[in-house]
Amino acid sequence: MKNKFAKSTLLIVATLLVAVLSFPRNDVAAQDIISGNLFENPGFEAGYFNQDSIPQIAVPNGWRMHWLDGVAFEGTDGVVAYRPETVVWNIQDAPENERSLFFRDGSYTLKLFKPWAPLFVALSQEVSGLEVGRNYRISAPIYVDIVESYDGGKQPPAARPDAGFIRFSVGPAGSGWRTSGLTYSPTWGADNVGGFYLNSINYIWDFTATSESMIIFLEMGSKVPYVNSGFFMDGVGLYALGTTGEVPASSGGSGSSGGTVAQAGPTATPFPTPTPRPDGSIIHVVNSGDTFWTIAIQYASALGVTPEEALPLIRELNNNPAFINVGQELVIKEPGAVVAAPEPTAETPADEGEAPAEETDETSAEEVIEVEGTDGEAAEVATPAPPVEDSAEEAAPTTGTICVAAFDDQNADGVRDNATEGLQADAAITIFRGGSTVTTHITDGSSEPYCFENLAPATYQVQIFPPADYQPTTSPSWAVSVAEGAQISVAFGTRFDPQETAVADTTSADTSSDSAAADGETAESADASVVEEGGFFSSIGGIVLVVAAILILLAGVGVVMLRRG
Repeated sequence: MKNKFAKSTLLIVATLLVAVLSFPRNDVAAQDIISGNLFENPGFEAGYFNQDSIPQIAVPNGWRMHWLDGVAFEGTDGVVAYRPETVVWNIQDAPENERSLFFRDGSYTLKLFKPWAPLFVALSQEVSGLEVGRNYRISAPIYVDIVESYDGGKQPPAARPDAGFIRFSVGPAGSGWRTSGLTYSPTWGADNVGGFYLNSINYIWDFTATSESMIIFLEMGSKVPYVNSGFFMDGVGLYALGTTGEVPASSGGSGSSGGTVAQAGPTATPFPTPTPRPDGSIIHVVNSGDTFWTIAIQYASALGVTPEEALPLIRELNNNPAFINVGQELVIKEPGAVVAAPEPTAETPADEGEAPAEETDETSAEEVIEVEGTDGEAAEVATPAPPVEDSAEEAAPTTGTICVAAFDDQNADGVRDNATEGLQADAAITIFRGGSTVTTHITDGSSEPYCFENLAPATYQVQIFPPADYQPTTSPSWAVSVAEGAQISVAFGTRFDPQETAVADTTSADTSSDSAAADGETAESADASVVEEGGFFSSIGGIVLVVAAILILLAGVGVVMLRRG
């Protein structure tokens, strides 16, 4: 009897052990950060020099600048670009109302600008000690300060919303800027990043190392000679990931196109039909857990529009408040008002012969900024498009995943302390693509991270709408490049602070990008920009290991009992 019992116990323990060890842990370790910041002087705190002895070109130590001077490039309509001016700017020299916008790590930020001329510039650094075949992540918070006019405050480009752009590229050490041997990220701009202008957004891109030493370029520019074309950068990062990939055979980045993905969002609880007041108006009293996005979802049907259209309408009716508080009354519909759908914004262009967002994602690396000349040389460089495979059967497209979470950042340092800082409930995290909403997840504070799966390779914007009385402590908006088979993790920090004056709900991909100072959240360090990779994911791995150890111990006990029987 004992022998049978021991055999049964051993069989059960072995089965459980196999099950646990077979637990799908790709989500656990897929995006673990396994290194510190590999960039030298990433926060620009370690001094600077005047490159080529040019007084107007101040460059942080460890970096180099590249620019076009006296040549035109694609999209400038023949107007030539000129050398920029750059400043390693001390926070004490900045107005107090601008410090939270431009300074994210320490006391210095890098400012690049040029008035009344197109601008094309890059910051580069060579990095050694890379592992060939390992995946790495570039993270760069960039504020796009392109101003068409100062009438009534800073006005972003209206006639040419495609004027500004940001792009990364990598290649073997010693490669020249914009040469054919580089691998390019997708190009980010107003067509695929909501609030692209006059906002600070984290731009992230993963690549696979092709050599032990590589050069990395952070590129940006403006195609139009506006009153000001400028960029602010601070706290950039390069991190090794816990995954490997195939060494790419050709450049071109991960900007391949794909059709619209049918993405199922979380199941929504039906809202009660709102009751208008006697004068026909509709008023919403903010409750705990409300965000602008959840309010827009609640009242969209009553307004006869989609939630994406309701969001800017409600904000505008209430004078675009920076944040909302519990008990605050929001006007949803004015007395007797007839609500019309808003006009298409710069981020959602009307169908006027423009290329759709899906085509832009695919061709941006070649068409947008493959230009004439390299640092003043009159030569045209083009990155060849990947060859078209002549095959009777097309390979099934590989999709990517974005996993999101929000945490209660009690000390507002942008870093989650698993011991004291839990997950945040009632935050709305939305995925946008090309100016349109893909799907939204409302956090419950217990089951996160939540993964948006089956995403076609493209550029997506991930944005948080914190609950009422909460403010973001990390960047509230991320521009994410999703490659085939990739999994990107993004975690947002939030903090309860109803008196905070920072903007809690930055412009989404469906609102106009004409709000200066929309990213006044607490400054985020370079390490904080990627801290989301640990936390909950790594804790699952620890739990699995503990359970596995217990089961192994039980298996040992079963073996002893079996021998005694």
